[in-house]
Amino acid sequence: MKFQVTHPKIWNKLSEKTIPMKHKIQIYEKLGGAYRLGEDGGEQVFNKMTELLKSKLNEGPETNDHEVSMAGGQLDDIIRNATELKGKIGEQEMNLPGWIQDHISQAMQFINQANTGYHELGDKEA
Repeated sequence: MKFQVTHPKIWNKLSEKTIPMKHKIQIYEKLGGAYRLGEDGGEQVFNKMTELLKSKLNEGPETNDHEVSMAGGQLDDIIRNATELKGKIGEQEMNLPGWIQDHISQAMQFINQANTGYHELGDKEA
């Protein structure tokens, strides 16, 4: 199976640095990099290297799909980053860069849609 990074330019820049691989991976993920595993449309994207490795370790004749645990880890990451960002922004009114406002608005819309859609899906299956 083929493994690729989703942001090769970022990964290539980090590869040039003389820091431990663990730190390169942490920086890459913090900058929004992810890992793509698979080929020809059957790809799966992992936001964390640890998720990709756990997925590969759990492969076998009785492979279970770990989408729920992966989604839980991603939601934990969203909560952690949102809390950290909220602390950085603070309470005092100021002008935020437009790209930050846009990212926050899109993230809110995507999470709201996923939450609403999941409940609708659950009602249809019940």
